[in-house]
This record gives sequence, structure tokens and C-alpha cells, in this order.
Amino acid sequence: METLERYLMERELHGCSPRYLALQRKILRLFHEWLGERCLTADAVNAWLAERKAHGVQLSTLRGYAKVLRVYVRSLERRGAAPHGESNQITLPRAKRTVRPALTERELDALLAACNGRTWQRKRDHALILLLLSTGLRIHEAHALTVGALADDAHMITGKGGKQRWVFLSDDVRRALRKYLDALQRATGRTLDADAPLWWTANAPMSLSMLRRTVARIGERAGLGKHLGAHAFRRTFATWSLRSGIDLEHLRQLMGHSDYTVLRQYLALDATDLRRAHEQHNPLQNLRKRKR
Repeated sequence: METLERYLMERELHGCSPRYLALQRKILRLFHEWLGERCLTADAVNAWLAERKAHGVQLSTLRGYAKVLRVYVRSLERRGAAPHGESNQITLPRAKRTVRPALTERELDALLAACNGRTWQRKRDHALILLLLSTGLRIHEAHALTVGALADDAHMITGKGGKQRWVFLSDDVRRALRKYLDALQRATGRTLDADAPLWWTANAPMSLSMLRRTVARIGERAGLGKHLGAHAFRRTFATWSLRSGIDLEHLRQLMGHSDYTVLRQYLALDATDLRRAHEQHNPLQNLRKRKR
């Protein structure tokens, strides 16, 4: 396990988020317990994945396992602890991708209505929804913001995988955040400095899991009839930005992706979007226009 702990320490130093680090630790420990005294090879990894599949683990989960193990074996290759190219022989299970739709205008109206109220908690919920919708921030990125974020409209943050990117807070978002913090201060008498966490309960800063639960509860109050995860706002940010004509490269940078591969899963354009695009770019239609 010494090799494993060394690898996890390196991942932590590279800026891996605590949540993803914990996931990697869990997967790799399960694998090493199964591996025992056997040699760590691609065949061993594939055999473990096949066994997990036989035990009913879903293909999407297995694919995540395989990705973690690929990166791990690749790090062993660099140190000479595994044959070169071994990681490339690890099979990535093919999982059927389900494109989750963006939130509709009606759903967004219901969510915002569910945040109406004069209490500081409702003002907090309103500010949170506006922030997630306007920026496309991941929930752990939103959780990491401090009170000092209100000072400027542009911020350089470090996101998933240690990637840095610019995040912009609109006037509406900053105004909503100030209303929430002012109401919080009046209700609790608490004065927060610039380094203080942005999200609070009545007695203490909110944990990441509490912030997630807050989003889910807003969805329940809005009567959406389905679980609302914070990532729905990230998908909505991407989809609605495309609808308004944003350049793909600008969208990639705003969302913090290294390439377009991951970005595609957020582009849940519906039939109306595709019909409009077809009407605008259909070669036959354009040919007829030129002949008129």
C-alpha cells in the first residue's frame, strides 16, 4: 500500500479535489485488496473489472473505475514500476450515455419563485440559484467562494484537476449576494471579513454536503417532481449559452474544460434548437435563397 499512498499524495499535491481524492482512494484500495500478491498488470485490472460487472456494478460506474486505474497505472509506468504502455491495455467499458436536459424556462421560474421571501435563508437560496445559473460553477467551486468574491466581478479560480479559469459575477448576482449577507448580518449580528466563507447556516459555515442539500430542497419547494442536483445549473448554463450564440471556445474556457470532449455531454439541445439550426444552415434552403 506504500505505492498507493505515495500516488495519492502526489495527486493531492497536483490539486486534486478532496472529494475526487477520496473516490480514488476507495477504488484503488478495493482493487489492491482484490489483487493481493498478484502482479499489477492490465490483465489483472481487466479481470477485476469483469468481476465487478458480474457482481452487478453498472457500466457507467465501471468506466469510472477503469479511468482511475488507468491514471494510476500510467503513474507507475513513469516511475518504472510498470511496463511502458500497460495502461493502454486497460479496457474502458462502454456505457450508454444519457443526455440529461437543461432546465426549462418554466422550471427556472418555479425555482426562483421557491426562493421568494424576506428571511435571510430565502435570500441566500435566491443568491445561490442565480450564481449557479449565471456562472456554470461546479458546486464545490461555489462552496469555496469567500465573502471577498463580491469585491470584483472577475475572479481567477482553481477548479477541477487544478485548472485555473476566469469566473465572472454579474451585477444581478453580486446584488443578490449582498442582500443575503446583509440580511444574515442583521439576523445574527455576525460580521464577516473578506476571507470568511460565503455560505452560512444560522450558526456556522455550510459544508459542501449541506450546500448540495440546499439545492435539492429548493427543487422540492419548486415542485419539480424530480431530484434537483447542482449540476443541472451547469448543464443549463452551457445549453442556454449555446442558444444565445456563444463561441464554443469561449464556452470551453468559461466552463474550465481542457478540450471539447467533456463539454459535449452538457450540450443537451432539444428538437426545437436543432430544427432552428437546420432551418438556418440547411444547404438546400440557402441555395434557394441565393436563386431568388
